[in-house]
Amino acid sequence: MKTACADQYDAVLELIAGKRYDEAIAALEVLVAACDDHAAAHADLGHLYGAVGDVARALAHFEQAVALEPDNPVYLKHLGELLFSECNAAERAVSVYEQVLSLRPEDVQALMITGHLCVSLERFDDALGYYHRVLDIQPGNDQARRFADRLLAHGIGFASAKGPEAGYQWCKELMDQGRVQAAMAGLQALSVVFPDFALAHNDLGVLYYRQGDMARSLRSLKRAVSLEPRNATLRRNLADVYLADAEQIENALEMYISILNDHPEDIDALMVAGDISAALGKTDSARTFYDRALCVEPWNSEVSEHLVQLSGEVV
Repeated sequence: MKTACADQYDAVLELIAGKRYDEAIAALEVLVAACDDHAAAHADLGHLYGAVGDVARALAHFEQAVALEPDNPVYLKHLGELLFSECNAAERAVSVYEQVLSLRPEDVQALMITGHLCVSLERFDDALGYYHRVLDIQPGNDQARRFADRLLAHGIGFASAKGPEAGYQWCKELMDQGRVQAAMAGLQALSVVFPDFALAHNDLGVLYYRQGDMARSLRSLKRAVSLEPRNATLRRNLADVYLADAEQIENALEMYISILNDHPEDIDALMVAGDISAALGKTDSARTFYDRALCVEPWNSEVSEHLVQLSGEVV
């Protein structure tokens, strides 16, 4: 059998359904006076007072609803929304939404709102963390991705990191997804926060090269090589950019020779060094590089063809 409070509440719901809000408020006040532990009635009063602009009473009733049912995520969300939107209490709102997330850790809406609240409080690292949690749950969430990218482009999440690796991995994922501009923005920020991280400069150089910006490409790749002068991959990338510029072809050859000094059996470097030497008319050097390549790969028909072309002989 229903209690008297339950009967009263059913009557209130009919008033609300009929949009008789003033009567509903009056009836709810009577109800909570008699049944102060009726959480739903307090929540409804919170909504109705909020609708008429009585923020103080709305807040009091939402807080009472939460006090009665602290594990009710719906009441918590209503309280958090009011705290932020009407009470200018973002810190308290974050605390309330964190309670929601303790109950529903994969609540994407709560994660997004908490991220936005953290941005409003300039707690940017925390905001980025919430957006990343959304993306862990919904990798295709474009809104979370845009907000995360925007923060990364400003170096958020990098400055507080112990090292550049996590930020670099995120930039690589952006590149893998074909989101080049976002990746470049992240790499630029990463190279500012961690100026001695060679891979950020290298990848920026490669991306600048693909966009046809040779000046920036060379600048970034030179910086990468200066930071890790023994890294063959970085030197190879710089050499390739040199090779694309007819005026830099000698520099390209020098770079490939430096690679071969450390890796004398690098077949690709031997082949390119031979090709460059042949193009520069340095036939003897070209032949030396091709001979060395053939020693590494005696079966390599391409090397044999280059040697035949140099000698002018037909086999």
